Amino acid sequence: MLHIAICDDDLILSKTLYQFIFETYRDIDLFIDQYDSGEEFLNKIISSKKTYDLLLLDIEMNKISGIAVAKELKKLSPKTYIVFITSHDEFATVGYEVSAFRYLVKPIKKAKLIEAIEAVKTELLSQKSITVQNREGEYVIPVNDMICLEAQNQDVLIYTLDQKILHRGNLNEYEQQLSKDGFYRIHRSYLINMRFVKSYSKTDVTLNGGLVLPLSRLRFKNFTTHFREYIKRTAR
Repeated sequence: MLHIAICDDDLILSKTLYQFIFETYRDIDLFIDQYDSGEEFLNKIISSKKTYDLLLLDIEMNKISGIAVAKELKKLSPKTYIVFITSHDEFATVGYEVSAFRYLVKPIKKAKLIEAIEAVKTELLSQKSITVQNREGEYVIPVNDMICLEAQNQDVLIYTLDQKILHRGNLNEYEQQLSKDGFYRIHRSYLINMRFVKSYSKTDVTLNGGLVLPLSRLRFKNFTTHFREYIKRTAR
């Protein structure tokens, strides 16, 4: 689930950004709010305690500037990633004092916008973890480190970057839990993290590290579509 706020007094640009993001990311849980001024945005944050994963913030707004909004937001919601929108490259240096994540220079290129959003998603995903238990103990596994999951009778074997963890689990439940995070069920026994896909054919998928897994014939066409969309979104 991704929560995005757009704060820009250019209503046409704000609407354009909203529509493009909504259409591009229609396959994930996404919430987008629009604000016409820095005052409106900060009042909402203060009154409702609402938080966002990403704020697309115009630097040059009437009354209160984007820089002032960012400074206040860092006190109220320090974990929100800020991507500044600006008409002038020289404003980029100003953002260091508020730890701006990225800058988008007008006119905004769609590829640059997607790149910024995907970078935020990657940051958020790297912070997301799951916890599993087996006889050896409890493991906290970063989702970004999970290469694939394999169903083995009543157990699930999780392949990570540095180990394999077998525990009692259900692959269907993992599929529901991780499908929004770039995971895809290529076979009844395998759920893979698409960020690790090296190549694929009609019969199998090769992951980084050399692991080759079977690709169900009935899932090939759908997998191809999902993987191409994933590549487009992440600009790999």
